[in-house]
Amino acid sequence: MSSHLSRSYEYLTLHIIPGPNSISYFIPLFLLPLALLIPPSRASQLQLSCIFLPLIYACIIHTWIRGGGIDVISANVALWSTVLIALQDCRGTYRRIHLRTPSPSEAPEAKSPENNPLIYTIKGTSNNSANDDAGTWEEPYPDELYRRLCWVLTLLTSVRLTYWKINDPHHDKTQPPFRLTRPAFLRRAASIILQSYILLDTAAFYSHHDPYFTRADIGIDTPLPLSPTIPPFLSTTLLQHIAPRFLRSSALGAQIYATITLGGALGTSLLVLSNSLHLIPTTWSLHTWPLFFGPVSAVLHRGLRGLWGTWWHQTMRHPTSMPGRALAARLGIPPHSTTAYALRTLSAFFFSGLVHMGLVPPEPLSATRPTAQIRLSVALFFWIQALGVGLEMAVSRL
Repeated sequence: MSSHLSRSYEYLTLHIIPGPNSISYFIPLFLLPLALLIPPSRASQLQLSCIFLPLIYACIIHTWIRGGGIDVISANVALWSTVLIALQDCRGTYRRIHLRTPSPSEAPEAKSPENNPLIYTIKGTSNNSANDDAGTWEEPYPDELYRRLCWVLTLLTSVRLTYWKINDPHHDKTQPPFRLTRPAFLRRAASIILQSYILLDTAAFYSHHDPYFTRADIGIDTPLPLSPTIPPFLSTTLLQHIAPRFLRSSALGAQIYATITLGGALGTSLLVLSNSLHLIPTTWSLHTWPLFFGPVSAVLHRGLRGLWGTWWHQTMRHPTSMPGRALAARLGIPPHSTTAYALRTLSAFFFSGLVHMGLVPPEPLSATRPTAQIRLSVALFFWIQALGVGLEMAVSRL
């Protein structure tokens, strides 16, 4: 039984999706929180960087060598480690935002607004809509070990840095985020579920009748040999006039988008319903978080900048763009200048390309090109976006 599972897992990580292949894969997952748990009084930011980053990088490089290439999770860990340990003084400047005013047992002792406004502040809920919370309070890096552990683990799981102040005015002014009421959130989720299901079903129906999706010998530009079960008005008046590459790419993209949005809406709805029944606390209910995807109208208004900056999910925005932001700060470039924006954009798409290369396994099934070439094509898709954003900005200023 164990040998069968081992072979199945090896097949999965070799041909389907890269994954853990050695103990070195997991070591950085412990080293990063361990580094952040050490208070500044014991080790400076430079000392943490010199001690922990070489170890983290060595483990990640080792697992890439063992696994036959980069993978998404370890690449993300490398980026977050670089950002939180070396590029950002998160122990000194980050503050966690709590939704409710703390009770005396929750709030740190001797840290009232009068004594230290930075440490402990009570704020209104002007960014929020119809919520039942008394306010928010901000928690900097704690002194007490248990609170510090909670603070660090919450930071590491807050991929969009929601409910965090990070000493970045552009981000901090959006925190805490606008919140929907539970009924409004559930209505929105129901609409997303319906739309995503229709889109997924439509794309799957087309894919089922296009042999490109089931036969490796059919190229993406091969004319569409559609099944007779496709309604004639579609096959003769619509589908035959669309470039096969565009149609097939759109069908695949629609399935990916619909799967992400459908899964997200279903999962978050369960959490919100559980909170309505008082089965989980409000802090666990995702109606207090911004929606996973922004409005599609952002794409129409701002093109590529709206697509990547507002509509598409922002789970990789901070770890990929912060190296560019740090470089601009080191060079003394004003943060709101065009040059600083260009550095952030180049950084975001460059590292996004590297991370997404990790979606390609060492030996993809039915591959017609070398693995390295496929990975480079994936990265180039993101790298070209930076050029597109630059051209779009230039044209918009004419």
